[in-house]
Amino acid sequence: MSDADSSLGPAFLGAFEGSVSVLLTLSAGYYVGRLKVLDHKAVHHISELCSNLFLPCLIIEQMGPELTAGNITKLWIIPVWGLLSTILAHLLGWFGQKVFKTPYWVIVASGRPNSSALPLLLLQSLESTGILNSLGAPGEDPSELHSRAKSYILLNVVIQQSFTFQVAPFVLRHDEGEDRDAGRGPAHVTPLVSKPGRLNPVVQDREHVGLLQNYENVSYGTRGQEEEEGDFPAAFAGIEDQPDIHWPRSIQVLEKPIKGILHWMSAPLVAAIIALLLGIIPPLHEVFFSEEGALYSSVTQAIENLGELYVVLQMFIVGTQLALLPGVRPSFKATSFSMFIRFLVMPSVSLLFVWTTAGRGWYVNDKLVWFLLVLIPSGPSAMVLANVSELVNVDQGPIAGYLTISYLFSPLMAIVTSLGLLVVDSASKRSS
Repeated sequence: MSDADSSLGPAFLGAFEGSVSVLLTLSAGYYVGRLKVLDHKAVHHISELCSNLFLPCLIIEQMGPELTAGNITKLWIIPVWGLLSTILAHLLGWFGQKVFKTPYWVIVASGRPNSSALPLLLLQSLESTGILNSLGAPGEDPSELHSRAKSYILLNVVIQQSFTFQVAPFVLRHDEGEDRDAGRGPAHVTPLVSKPGRLNPVVQDREHVGLLQNYENVSYGTRGQEEEEGDFPAAFAGIEDQPDIHWPRSIQVLEKPIKGILHWMSAPLVAAIIALLLGIIPPLHEVFFSEEGALYSSVTQAIENLGELYVVLQMFIVGTQLALLPGVRPSFKATSFSMFIRFLVMPSVSLLFVWTTAGRGWYVNDKLVWFLLVLIPSGPSAMVLANVSELVNVDQGPIAGYLTISYLFSPLMAIVTSLGLLVVDSASKRSS
């Protein structure tokens, strides 16, 4: 019996224990949600805190020490593979939508794995079981290995997070059009409430607004109010009362490109830029990340404390969100296809990619990196899918139902993890 075969059992058991710990953390959040200890508004605010504060702090704290000028040239494969695998998965989702006529949310569900909280919590469990130690360099401290693994995972998170928030809203809005075409009325009517950022509450007069617009071929007063509102979406949209701010004429030429750049920015991306600057500029690296640095014991430790809240809290909130969202049984066809891509196709593609490319000198010779290349595109769909559906007010029920089912199958990641360890072991022997 080979060493790989003899280690398969313990590797699978350790990975399964890690996967179960992830599921139990999620289940605890689900139970709290069912008890209504937290309402939907509170959970939404906590989720925003995780995405806009705790995750950026974790990115700065973990990525900053690793993003030195020397390491950047070695780690390019992680963001590149993260982006390529995400594009491939979205294309597979698009293919399934066209062939099987599923809802459009299947494209995003197939394309975007949970690449942040779940793998980070899984790595934490693998460290506690000792499985992660087999991926380290000779003599590498287990805590340093775990910290390095977290920084590599977060390097990919920035890429996938930016990609998702640019693509997902556009894709999901196609389901809004499908609902209207099918005669089910408008999928989204802007509520007449004050929103953050408005100067004053919105006051909407449904009898007079929009009456000056020219709507041809419409017979007024012959149908119910609900149907007529579907014919006049512009008339019943919220009124924006934000001030009209003009850029100075001398720099007006910069307005469009700067707004375009800001449109692509997100809190994790800003944090990654900060981490990059702190990492590649030696004086800043010394001040923030050296234990003798002037700001290490104050600023860096504060950032670290906030960042460490993200991993468990985010997975806990995922469970709570699943309990609070208005779940609707998703179609069997859509659920089956999405899970087929997430739990079978993408792990197989990743295993094949690492098996054929690792150890050939094409990218860094690091077993930890090879293993993460398997882990990054695998597993259940990202909870951000529910956040986007809430943002555009489309498909919230079916997506909540699908995500609940998807995360119940998260222990299948034990199989992916154990096979990934075998492939990494095989590639390591080939390179030596």
